[in-house]
Amino acid sequence: MKILDAGHEYELDCLDGDLKQIIVFVKREGQKFPFNIGKHAGTNCQEVLRALIDRTEYLQKQQPCAETECIISSLKTALLLFELRAAREHGMSLKLRHTEELMWGFCAKCGHLTCKCEYLCQDQRLK
Repeated sequence: MKILDAGHEYELDCLDGDLKQIIVFVKREGQKFPFNIGKHAGTNCQEVLRALIDRTEYLQKQQPCAETECIISSLKTALLLFELRAAREHGMSLKLRHTEELMWGFCAKCGHLTCKCEYLCQDQRLK
């Protein structure tokens, strides 16, 4: 892994080939984003965790083992904590019936389960 722009852009090594994978996180400017110079679109940690969860669940189907079960649980815990933090930052709370809701019920605009965007999901997870 090579840091291209700390906190925002990374070059990941590719196995079985010479390709480089670039992962770009959203970069915003303003009072809530100290040290950022410039802005651009990108993903967030939650979306990367969702991809890792899906990938790890796929691996678990190929070769089930206890370690992979624990990895999936830990990744879902990390995702939940990111979403709880985002909800708190937005002055909201998060209501989930099952951890699977962490994977698919997020806002298309900001990427969070809770937000104040106009694209807010209509499934009543917010108080």
